[in-house]
Amino acid sequence: MPALRIALVCSTILFGACSALPPFEPVDRVVWLDQGPSWDSNSRDWYHHASQGTSTLPIPFEWFMALEQPGFSPFGEGKLVSDPGYLSRVGFIQSDVSRFNQSGLPVGFAVDYGVTSPVDGRQYNAIGFTCAACHTGQMTYQGTSIRYDGGPAMTDITRLTNVLFLAMFENNYSTLRFNRFAARVLGDKNTAANRTQLKKDFAKTLMGLIDQQLATIESQQQQVILRDINAGTESHTLKDIAKTIKANLKNVEGFTRLDALNRIGNQVFALDANRPQNFVPVNAPVNYPHIWTSSWFEWVQYDGSIMQPMVRNAGEALGVAALVNLEEGPTRFSSTVRVKTLHRIEQQLAGKTAPFEAQAFSGLRAPKWPQDILPAIDMDLASEGAELYGQLCQGCHLPPVQSAEFWSERYWPRINSAGERLLRLKIIPLEEIGTDPMQSKVLAERTVDTQGLGIDTEVYQGQNCTPLQVTEAPDASFAFSLGALVQETTDYWYRQHGIGAAEQEQLNGNRPNCLQAAAGYKARPLNGIWATAPFLHNGSVPNLYALLSPVAERPATFSLGQREFDPVKVGYLSQPNASVSQVDTRQPGNLNTGHEFNDGTAAGRIGPYLNDEQRFALIEYLKTL
Repeated sequence: MPALRIALVCSTILFGACSALPPFEPVDRVVWLDQGPSWDSNSRDWYHHASQGTSTLPIPFEWFMALEQPGFSPFGEGKLVSDPGYLSRVGFIQSDVSRFNQSGLPVGFAVDYGVTSPVDGRQYNAIGFTCAACHTGQMTYQGTSIRYDGGPAMTDITRLTNVLFLAMFENNYSTLRFNRFAARVLGDKNTAANRTQLKKDFAKTLMGLIDQQLATIESQQQQVILRDINAGTESHTLKDIAKTIKANLKNVEGFTRLDALNRIGNQVFALDANRPQNFVPVNAPVNYPHIWTSSWFEWVQYDGSIMQPMVRNAGEALGVAALVNLEEGPTRFSSTVRVKTLHRIEQQLAGKTAPFEAQAFSGLRAPKWPQDILPAIDMDLASEGAELYGQLCQGCHLPPVQSAEFWSERYWPRINSAGERLLRLKIIPLEEIGTDPMQSKVLAERTVDTQGLGIDTEVYQGQNCTPLQVTEAPDASFAFSLGALVQETTDYWYRQHGIGAAEQEQLNGNRPNCLQAAAGYKARPLNGIWATAPFLHNGSVPNLYALLSPVAERPATFSLGQREFDPVKVGYLSQPNASVSQVDTRQPGNLNTGHEFNDGTAAGRIGPYLNDEQRFALIEYLKTL
């Protein structure tokens, strides 16, 4: 039976990995957009490759650089997975060799040399994702590649994972591939004894990854059986397991989207804590959020759930596999998280000047519509759109950033411990906005078993940041347990490095670890909105024209992964192509409902029906923000 289960899991993984990758797309020129005087090429390059302390790819750096691309190679030695052109086919932007990127890896990759695991003490060179892996945008227009920092990435993390898994599988079971792999990894130490040891280490790592899949399946099998017994119904275990495997291993997120919250929960509370019962299928994908100006928001995340920058960023680092020790003992909560680097990234994004006092954002600014590349904005039509914006959009998304009204104290009521004002965004209840509910339910409804994890932590909750003691429980709130565990991890780092209270406050962004888990989505300012397709939190609407249309007129299905930009409807072109992602908006998690301009009183209606002239006028104005 174990062998059968391994075969089932492997075949499912390999089936997902074998799906065709989009072709390599050469361009005539590359343009990085201007995003403010403090964001120069040097700061950009550092941001692209600054390590958060993650080991996102579950193998040592040397192994990744030596793996051949999966698939049959008729001429012997195949090309490498690490080839930048190959990685661009899953959306990663090629990056030059520099002092921050000595191996010429794409944007969003970082190497940590000589990492000591806090879990088992082993030393290795880790390769992981940086902030830029999910927050660097790109599009093409008539042969020009337009790139900008802080925008939604055009990456497909799931497909990269599948490719890596298949490459490892083929490497393990092909003698010729493995011998070439060993020669690359071992160099002048490529002896028979060293090859044998490498083979053992490689096979053990591969089987460990498969074992993780089996553990989650076994745990879910038990949960299904118990659920059916408690309900007094017949157990349909095999059917449910098949559904779970399909949901976990098929490409349900695709290009530009990821179920970030559930994946963080699975990494921390299922894999790091070795509790497969805490694993859940990914079912709440979101479009990678754009992050310019967000350093100064009172609440961040799509659901407005986190206040403190350090907890937000350290939680993200743990979610993309920074290692953390959750075993009982004096080193519990030790981790590889690079706390000071996370703070430096946040400071670089935020800028050196508090925006309210300066009446302008410094740091990373939203990209401006590039009129030397894209068609020029029709300013007469945009002026008509400005009136519509004031009538229909401003009540939720605030006045335009470039207006004097935006800088009124009414929008900046909270003052942090450093005396800096923070921007308050409107969080719209789910029943009012009417968009897909899955992501908003993750923090509001998911529970995890935290017994024995050492959580007995004071955090804060709600708009007033009232104290809340988070303790262990078999069905603890995921939202507050995650916030507490991340705080314990950063607090351990502060103790380990002798960081005093005043410096801790600064590293924490001068804000408490205040959390909330209400079902709703925040409405952020629309500066740079033209560069953030697809739209709605789950990326279920391909362009601004569709977003301003009634739900019935929005595409039921469309593709993601093609980079050619449509400057008229403002979004990526969508053409049938088996190698990119297909979004079916009829599926839970992908619903394109809500945020609707239409007549009537249907749930999710936020404004009246707009004719074509009104839609295009508003779109033209949004290009100016």
